[in-house]
Amino acid sequence: MNVSSQAQAVILLTVPFGKTDAKPLSVREWGRFALWLKDHELEPSRLLNGDPQSLLSGWMDRTVTLQRIEGLLDRGGALGLALEKWQRAGLWIVTRSEPDYPERLKRRLRLDSPPVLFGCGNKTLLNKGGVAVVGSRDADEADLNFSASLARAAANQGLSVISGGARGVDESAMLGALESEGTSVGVLADSLLRAATSAKYRKHLLAGDLVLVSPFNPEAGFNVGNAMTRNKHIYCLSDAAVVVNSTPDKGGTWNGAIEDLKSEWVPLWVQPKDDPASGNATLVQKGARWFPRDVPALSTLWEMVAGGDAAPEEAGFPLLQSETVNAPAETATTPTKATSAESEGGAADAPPSGNPIAKAGADYSSSEPASDFYSLFLRRLKELTDDDPMKVEDIAARLELEKVQVNAWLKRGTSDGQIRKLSKPVRYQSASAEQRQASFFGNES
Repeated sequence: MNVSSQAQAVILLTVPFGKTDAKPLSVREWGRFALWLKDHELEPSRLLNGDPQSLLSGWMDRTVTLQRIEGLLDRGGALGLALEKWQRAGLWIVTRSEPDYPERLKRRLRLDSPPVLFGCGNKTLLNKGGVAVVGSRDADEADLNFSASLARAAANQGLSVISGGARGVDESAMLGALESEGTSVGVLADSLLRAATSAKYRKHLLAGDLVLVSPFNPEAGFNVGNAMTRNKHIYCLSDAAVVVNSTPDKGGTWNGAIEDLKSEWVPLWVQPKDDPASGNATLVQKGARWFPRDVPALSTLWEMVAGGDAAPEEAGFPLLQSETVNAPAETATTPTKATSAESEGGAADAPPSGNPIAKAGADYSSSEPASDFYSLFLRRLKELTDDDPMKVEDIAARLELEKVQVNAWLKRGTSDGQIRKLSKPVRYQSASAEQRQASFFGNES
């Protein structure tokens, strides 16, 4: 671990470790101090070698006193021991001023973004975005299955899963993605050092499919305040968030969701639940959206919001253009818009019925309704490749779908015999189109 003097200064000033009477600077306090240093063209590293009293002669703050700063900087010996231990475990450190620091955190949280992040694994995943999946530690089997299914769908579509690494929903989502050869980001509130060396995550860390990150000392134990604080980082590292379950006015899941709704970091979706004890319906009243019954790709969780919540049919997706316009109304896939959540009686709009996870893992059947986007994809692919096979890039362009989603459906169709894959170059053709051609030429003989 090559820790710069700049990073060492930030760690000394903001991270609790060792024995000292001086309290490390909070995120807000560090923000004020860092701005002052920048305005006075001072690097934090200067404080390690120069005289803080002289360098900070113009600094005045009610809580961040010179005596406190000097006390924090006087922990160099303890920091050296800690760095050696963290290095042996394969941890890395990135500060807010470094280029590897997650851009989403700086853009969305600004001065409230953590001054230092400790981590292990593939650092580039922090800038990939993806779907945040959050929920209770004490989730029931249905919620755990929902979390794992959602994570598998994300993995199949090339999207990363961001969660908190706690038992229950967090762990189910992260492992669901990783076991499906996807990627995941775990934002931990405690025990990063222990998690980084655990057998549960080690192989995924070594494979580059996982990154574990924490704004707290890697050896810190569980702390309610830290758990609440890290929630915002889960949301801000994602493109959209899904709440699997929540308890009204209680717990980290609820507080994190409310914070996201107020700050509008990312679109918030919630799993439809009939349980009267669940807070999901109340979150919809406050501005969240019901997780839609079907989505053509999970990326539409943020793309539809950015485009004014247009449903796939309303947006005119070429995938649907060959389908009859007389489809039954109950097959519509439009998600409930959050701003209409309060009806005349003050209750949230009714959640969508049926399985809320897109049928990305279901077996194809020609009798499936038009709301199954995979079935529509197969029909449109047959039309496109009736005469000649096509490359994945051309298919994605013609259907105006993301390449990752097209790849997922092509992989699925190849495995279940609906699609034929050709090589040199790699192209795809509907199996039914190939069979039609074979039948045609057979009739000529």
